[in-house]
Amino acid sequence: MDADINYIILESLKGDKKSQEILLSKLHPLIYKNIYRYYSHDDHIVEDLVQEGYVVILKSLKSYEENKGVHFLGYIKSNLFYFYKNYYRDTKNQRNTISLNQNIGKQGNSQELGSMLIGCALDPIEEVVLKDEINELLSNVKKLSKKEQKIISMFYIDELEIKEISSQLQKAYRTVVWRKYTTLRKLKKLMGGDNHGGTF
Repeated sequence: MDADINYIILESLKGDKKSQEILLSKLHPLIYKNIYRYYSHDDHIVEDLVQEGYVVILKSLKSYEENKGVHFLGYIKSNLFYFYKNYYRDTKNQRNTISLNQNIGKQGNSQELGSMLIGCALDPIEEVVLKDEINELLSNVKKLSKKEQKIISMFYIDELEIKEISSQLQKAYRTVVWRKYTTLRKLKKLMGGDNHGGTF
């Protein structure tokens, strides 16, 4: 078994994609073990965190330095442990829902989401319909993962540009663009729209 895993690690470090897939599969239990230190088994964010774990492992394959005298598995265990520990610490105080009473817009020029969307120029019937649509939207936003809610909040509530979001999340620009795109597609599907993407 040790020889088998060492061979897979060696081939993975050389960049062999098939070996990397096998390695990710073998390290699956280790990923879940670290996630379950902080989250329950049925938490909606677990699958997102599994994907993040895969990213940590793939990045570790590129950053691993054998001459440091640490076995690759020890290096991976350490990286996963600190990633999930820091992720939990950094996100546990975040607001995970969006309220109609939440102020949106940049500081000094913000107003409540509900009042901004509804305004005062609608007749009573239009106002009721719009309120229902807003409540449906917010209800579906709550079905998104914390990571997806964060993108929506930063882009539409905080009105940050992609490059600002990229900097704050310490993610590549194209990663943020793709995450925003897939989040909007998912939200549109939840709202009963088509599956062709697009923006609001």
